[in-house]
Parts: sequence; structure tokens; C-alpha cells
Amino acid sequence: MYSARVGRQIDALSEVIITVGAYQSIYWLFESYTEDGDEVIVFDPSFDAYVTACCKTGAKLVPVSLKITSDNRWELDKEALANSFTSRTKMIVLNTPHNPTSKVFSRDEMDFIADLSKKHNCLVLSDEVYERTVLPEYQHISIASLPGMWERTVTVCSGGKLFGVTGWRIGWAFGPNTFIDKMYSVCKCDTFGTAAILQVALAGMIKEERLNPSTSFLTRTSNMYTENHRKLSEAFIEAGMPVLKVEGGMFLVVDCTKKNFLFQNTPEFLESRDQFDVKMSKFIIQHFKLQVLPLSAFYHPDAKVKSNSYLRVCFAKSQETVDKAVEIIKTFK
Repeated sequence: MYSARVGRQIDALSEVIITVGAYQSIYWLFESYTEDGDEVIVFDPSFDAYVTACCKTGAKLVPVSLKITSDNRWELDKEALANSFTSRTKMIVLNTPHNPTSKVFSRDEMDFIADLSKKHNCLVLSDEVYERTVLPEYQHISIASLPGMWERTVTVCSGGKLFGVTGWRIGWAFGPNTFIDKMYSVCKCDTFGTAAILQVALAGMIKEERLNPSTSFLTRTSNMYTENHRKLSEAFIEAGMPVLKVEGGMFLVVDCTKKNFLFQNTPEFLESRDQFDVKMSKFIIQHFKLQVLPLSAFYHPDAKVKSNSYLRVCFAKSQETVDKAVEIIKTFK
């Protein structure tokens, strides 16, 4: 799967490592490659595993906030990214499709990131766990496939995200032997290995996907997620809550500032000192039993630009669950 994507033959013995979930791949790379005083650039809002990994190794996370354009899309702030590099920059974390925004980084944005990584001689951790959840009009590109980037990229993937078996805790990373060897040095002092029987089962699932693409599980789930995204987007928009552009991943980002709920006039809501999106999340869960998350929770505390106007909603659910959610959203008042 991946040799074709990156345009070179990947050596399974020296350029791949199997981990207990993609989370462990991320942690092992941080643990083996960064140390106190190093800086790691991440695009905010972002998955919280990067913050945890930095805390463990003493590295400093440098958040670069993505911009929201006038047509409700997420966009790389090129100037902010270029200005975030210092002599201590050791790594960039690129997550595409992106959690929590569902942004798919464009080729132009990837080229810009690649050029800066080469200019400043830093590693790219490419978190591609949502690699197969991309809407039809967009294309997932692995940054390791770009000119001169294989040598400075470690790509992280997830069997749990790929096949909806997150409880199996199987992930993998691939890249140059230099970096994979460093990760193995941590592996030997940590879990040492990943459940063999689950690896065999997952390998069989991948083989089946490649042999019988016409009955592909990944194609079916991708179509289902596309339909779920459509249903939920339409429901929120009809309820008076605009939705930012979805390009891939498993999440909607919903504007919670345009809708006036009855609970917003209650003393409990008015007296709460929580940020606006946090209050809205709590009260929507309490009053409507619909699980949403405040987007501000995904920003680093040091982020220069942070929004508290949005909620994150997951659409990687069964059709039954999504249909129930749509019915709940219709009752918003």
C-alpha cells in the first residue's frame, strides 16, 4: 500500500515498526528523537497526544494556528509557520486529514511545509491515521512522497482507524531506517512487541482489501461517512448553526454562536465562567443528550490565535446513531 504511495520500495524489515496503536508510534518518535530544549511545531487546534508526548520528553510545543477563511475553510497560515522556526526547531507534526478540523492539506501547503523542513533541517512526523477518510473531491497526499522528503519524514498510521477496530491497538510507522532504529531502541524498553495474533488478523484484512477492491470495507465505510457528514451538516445548518468546510477525517466543526438556545437565558448558563464553547457543549449534552466537544479544548494554552466559537462533532458513527442525532438536532430550541 505505502510503497506505491511514496514512490519507493519500503523495506519491511528495517523501515517499518508495528506499535500498540498510532499513539505509541507518536510517543516513541518523540521519546527517541526529541529532548529538553528542542522545539516541535504543531498546527492548532490539534490532537492532544502531541502535547502529552512533548511533556514526557521536555520538548517545547510551538503551536501555529490554522486560519478560517471568509468562505469557512481551514487554511495554513504560511507567514505564521515561517516565523515559528528557530535554531531549536527539531520537528514538525503534520496531521492530514486533520483532527479536529477535518482539513486535508493541499499540495501547495505541503510543498511549503516541505521546503521549510528542508531549509531548517528538521524532521516531519506525518500523522496520517485518517488516510482513507477523504471526501471524493479531495486527495490525500503523503508528504514523504514529495521530492527530498522521504529522508526526513516518519509516517504514522492506524489499523484501528483504518478498519474501525480501535480496541485492537495496532498502529505502524514507516520511514528511513535511521529514525525507525531510534524508535526500536525505545520499543525494547517499553512494550517490546504488539499482540501477534491481532497483527495476523489485520494483515489478512489488508490483504482482502487489496485482492477484492469491489467489495472493499474501506470504500463502504468511506461512503457511509460521506453520507453521515451530509446528514449532520444539513441538520445543523437547518437548526441555524453553520458548519465549516469538511474535506476529510471524521469530524464536523459547528459554529455555536449563531443559535440562541432557551438555556442561554438561565442563571446557571449566564453565571458560568466557562468559555463560551465549553458552556455550550455542557448545556447541549445536559439538555439534549447529544455529545459534542468544545473546539477550544484542542488548542495549546500558548496558542496566539484561539477560537471559542465552535464545537467538534464526530460523524464516524453508525447510520442509526447519526439518524438519532439528526432527530435530536431538529428539536434544538
